[in-house]
Amino acid sequence: MSRPASKVMFATADETEQAFYDCLARADLHGLMSLWAEEDDVICIHPGGPRLEGLDAIRASWQTILGNGALEISVTRQTAISGMLISVHTLIEEIMVQGENGPELLYVNATNVYHKTSRGWRLVLHHASPATEAPSTPPASALH
Repeated sequence: MSRPASKVMFATADETEQAFYDCLARADLHGLMSLWAEEDDVICIHPGGPRLEGLDAIRASWQTILGNGALEISVTRQTAISGMLISVHTLIEEIMVQGENGPELLYVNATNVYHKTSRGWRLVLHHASPATEAPSTPPASALH
């Protein structure tokens, strides 16, 4: 199995996540793959797709996706639960695509899991599923 070259050591999971979406915006496959942990049990699930296990399968899927060009994604409703060695992020991806009648906005529910390694924070899971509808505005905090 080929391993991605690592150039950057991210100090936080948030930095790794920002780099992930930056790579998608630039269609940077090499940079994207350098963000993944080097373990064989990394997982990626694209909307409506199968469970992909291992870096080779994940690389092949992203190569196909990014072969069509950069992705225009806005991240909203991001939440994170973090510990010393693991960070779980849930968010909504708003993806602009070209539809039959022009640009369309697609909504995707995503979970990204990061693990702190000797090489900094690395992605171990990206799971994205189609959202059934546009996200509602989060409720305002109530004052007591």
